[in-house]
Amino acid sequence: MNFSSILYLFLLAALVSSAAALAPTDPLDNKATIWFQKEYNSYFKPNTNDGTPPVIYAVSVSPSSLKVGDPRSEINAFIYDSAGIEMVYADVANRMNLMLDLDRNNRFTGYCGSNLKPGTYNVTIVAIDKAGNAAKDESGTITIRDPNDLNGNGIEDSLEKQGTKDVRVIVLHDGNLSKSAPAKEEETFKILPGSAMTVSGDNLEKLAKIKGVKGVYKDQKLKVLDASSESSTPASSSSCESSTPSSASSDSLSSCASTSLTSSSSASISSTTSSHTTVDDPRKEKILTGKGVTVALIDTGADPDHVALAGKIVAFRDFVNNQTSAYDDNGHGTHCASLIAGSDGIGVAPGARLLVVKVMDRDGACYLSDALKALDWCLENKDRYGIKVISFSVGGESPSDGSSLLDEACNNMVDKGLVMCVAAGNSGPSSKSIVIPGDADNVITVGAVDDKGSIFELSSRGPSADGTVKPDLVTLGVNVVSALAGSKDGQSSMSGTSMAVPQVSGASSILLEADPSLKPTDIKRMLLKTADDLGQSGPDYTYGYGAMNLTRALEGVQATPESLSAPSLLGVDLNHDDAVVGEPVMIEARASGDVEALNANIIGPDRTLEIPMDDFDGNSIYSTRWETSFWTPGDYQVQVKLQGKFGEAEMKAVPFHLREKK
Repeated sequence: MNFSSILYLFLLAALVSSAAALAPTDPLDNKATIWFQKEYNSYFKPNTNDGTPPVIYAVSVSPSSLKVGDPRSEINAFIYDSAGIEMVYADVANRMNLMLDLDRNNRFTGYCGSNLKPGTYNVTIVAIDKAGNAAKDESGTITIRDPNDLNGNGIEDSLEKQGTKDVRVIVLHDGNLSKSAPAKEEETFKILPGSAMTVSGDNLEKLAKIKGVKGVYKDQKLKVLDASSESSTPASSSSCESSTPSSASSDSLSSCASTSLTSSSSASISSTTSSHTTVDDPRKEKILTGKGVTVALIDTGADPDHVALAGKIVAFRDFVNNQTSAYDDNGHGTHCASLIAGSDGIGVAPGARLLVVKVMDRDGACYLSDALKALDWCLENKDRYGIKVISFSVGGESPSDGSSLLDEACNNMVDKGLVMCVAAGNSGPSSKSIVIPGDADNVITVGAVDDKGSIFELSSRGPSADGTVKPDLVTLGVNVVSALAGSKDGQSSMSGTSMAVPQVSGASSILLEADPSLKPTDIKRMLLKTADDLGQSGPDYTYGYGAMNLTRALEGVQATPESLSAPSLLGVDLNHDDAVVGEPVMIEARASGDVEALNANIIGPDRTLEIPMDDFDGNSIYSTRWETSFWTPGDYQVQVKLQGKFGEAEMKAVPFHLREKK
């Protein structure tokens, strides 16, 4: 805006104010006031309609190709209209992205993130002038690529280097594979619509092209997440009983022996001192014990003959050797199981029931397909055994570079009503070192600290691949003493995020005993919001929300203060319940609590659109504007969806009718 324009507006404003201050005694005075007011208003919003829509040109999307997890793309377009521009937005994947002309040079800019499903999307720019005329341009496109399939041929890139040798794959598809598949299905999954199979490398392309196939992915290796460089030392082992020998792997526990516990001095498990807070020990005696809650442990098994686990295991499923009686040929599972429900002060929730799923072999390893089978089985038997929590100290062999099939499966488990506690991993101290499925949005991702609140050096750090805060919280994971497999009452010490996960699982069962109606999102919110802040103030990429404080979380469940309540969508209003095509509709919603986002979803006869809502003045009232140009007359539903900071979701809908313009 130039100086002469500013001066003109200033003079107009002054004249209007002066005229309004004087009571007109002459009709001419009144006409002058009206004239000045009209001039002042028309500068910002002309009411003349030339019937001409805006002109849109020089549309660009840069970069025009992103992979999931990349920074956003910038959308630009030059738009002109003599009546002035009222609103411009880009419709990408049925979501409105507002575009603004911040420099007042007719160049409108908006942004599109990479958090879309892989594919190519049209970028439709819609512009409305101040007289209500609308124009659109559909010349732009943006491509979102799967980080594991950058060439977009439906085959994970790492598989294309296998040559003709046989490879284990997971095939996502929309139903059973056709008989033309170049290999037989070895296992089908429900938690993800897909199958596992072994196929020759030279048949991957044929497999990917079968109708209904959505992608072919490597069946990758997973491992237990204790600190493999530390050998655990038996403690106070007074007697040993025979069991399947432990593996000689460095991940395994030491064999049973009558020695005293010693702390490891290995530099690889040293802690980085950043605070000297005494961490709340979730295993100290509490009134509640997790009674009536079943925790499913997916691990190497568990030793039922150890006194700490006597009578705790209500069911056992073996996906490795198909045995019917519980056992543990590695030791990791016994250590974790006892941290959940072990007696004599070993476990956090000694009253909880354990359902043990052996999916890891004696070396503490399995394939992704094995983990998916285990999750499927837990889901199928959820009601039969009353499973509420899953303890999953299993993850990828290296940091994640994007969303994985295991992330998606674990998110789906939470959607089905199960609390998923998973390990951040032991790939620290570098940033962005979270391993799958620790970067899944809905799970509780756990890091490890010592009893002084210092981070375990190998504990994986965030952020996640998409930039969100991970881990979610931390708890004791350095030199943690628990039951020793193969002994009657021996104990051993281990370090790693694997040791922290079962303690959060046990804590979750105690909260569920206190209030069985709690949802997974409630458990996550309670644990994170009552955690003891460590490191820099507020959530960070080392400690997440801080060290778990079960004592305070339990007090929060029993007292239910407003600060711990779930966010709530209180109401939705429209400025009118019907309109003519081209008439704008204002949408308003009231919400309370920790709101991450509110979106209005316009659902019509032939299309949908998601419109972000904003609380512009911080009064918990969110609003947005729906421009109805280019929409089909008919009956609509306006759904407002609330997304909470801890995964909560709520929706309210109101009807709306759009009439044809005469």
